[in-house]
Amino acid sequence: MQDHYNKVSRYVAAIKAVSPDSVVELVVDESTRNNPPIFQRLFTCFDGLRKGWLQGCRRIICVDAAFLKTFLGGQLLSAVGRDPNDQMFPIAWAVVEGENNLSWGWFFTILQSCLDLGDGSGVAIVSDEHPAILNAVATVLPKAEHRHCARHVYANWQKRGFRGDEMRKAFWKVAKAYNITDYNEGLEELEEAYPAAAESFRSYNPKCFCRAFLNPAIKCDAITNNMAETFNGFIINARTQHLLYMKEEIRAALMKRVCLKKQEMQKGTTLLCPRIQSILDKEKEKAVYCDVIPSTESIFNVNHNLDSLIVNLPDKSCTCRKWDLMGVPCCHGIACIYFLGKEAEDYVEECYKREVYLRVYGHPVPACEGERHWPKVDQKIDPPPIKIGPGRPRKNRIKDPHENPKKPGTLTRHGMEMTCRLCNTKGHNKRGCH
Repeated sequence: MQDHYNKVSRYVAAIKAVSPDSVVELVVDESTRNNPPIFQRLFTCFDGLRKGWLQGCRRIICVDAAFLKTFLGGQLLSAVGRDPNDQMFPIAWAVVEGENNLSWGWFFTILQSCLDLGDGSGVAIVSDEHPAILNAVATVLPKAEHRHCARHVYANWQKRGFRGDEMRKAFWKVAKAYNITDYNEGLEELEEAYPAAAESFRSYNPKCFCRAFLNPAIKCDAITNNMAETFNGFIINARTQHLLYMKEEIRAALMKRVCLKKQEMQKGTTLLCPRIQSILDKEKEKAVYCDVIPSTESIFNVNHNLDSLIVNLPDKSCTCRKWDLMGVPCCHGIACIYFLGKEAEDYVEECYKREVYLRVYGHPVPACEGERHWPKVDQKIDPPPIKIGPGRPRKNRIKDPHENPKKPGTLTRHGMEMTCRLCNTKGHNKRGCH
């Protein structure tokens, strides 16, 4: 293990040699006056990923931490963006001693520098409600919009006893409402049926996880941290390996991913990225049921589902706020576009165009030689100390109270309400239907 960590400084030198503009920061602990010093943290942001995010991705970053599965412990912090096809775009990651104020503050400070985030204006950060992340974002990026993952909020809300299909539907109806009117109506319905649940919902600060309060300038309606969770799943096997092998496996996997994503998109001929085209096509189907009444050549009243909304084509906005938040025309906007005899694709934001996608993936992750070819560096590093907690080491993980004992990793149907397939009524199944 000593030899393994002695190679860390050589690895950092090798990465900087093949990609001088990449940001690779190594931190060692010299406070113990050990000779050699002890490894503490290692940050990595390849220049190709940094340029790709800056040149084509929306300014939204999902951050999360994942445990490293070796006896040395530690955690891997990650920052993940969204590419023009609404898929994950890894930006940076770091191996740290643990998830605390110092490590997250250090991570965000370097991220702020290499992505030119400034004070966070015009940037959205999505995370779980870990106190260390809240403190770091408030300190380093005080003007950033900090969104809390609605899925984590829902899990905590459930633990207060608000379970069942009706509760789940009510929660997501309120959280996913695009405008204040729909948000208030959903919350009023929840309060009328379950007053305690509505009061608990309000206590989680809805402005941080409900779409009705999001900044439309970001052009992203994400209220979950799925991109970071996807990246953690993408590197799950790498996290079982020691430091250098893990870093190299992540680099190789992303090098391959960037190249293949670019090749796949080059085969296409559409103006928009595939996922965005699919979203637009669904809105086109709904546009058939919209009745358009022109006020001027660019402002319209649209009647849809007993509701009347205003669409402003030059501003690319609608009363429903779906177009404002996503940057993809809603069904009301598409109806107005068709009324003028134009194409809906021309009104989609530039960040979703195929040419922007190719620009994002136009910067490769660097190839790197094997350790035989790494530069000789005269800096020895000790591995981090093994952390042994008090008491007998736990062999089995802590199980969920409602986990199925016969099928580890799966939950029982506790708290679920059965629905009859015949009459669509809750409380019984088709066997008990009369």
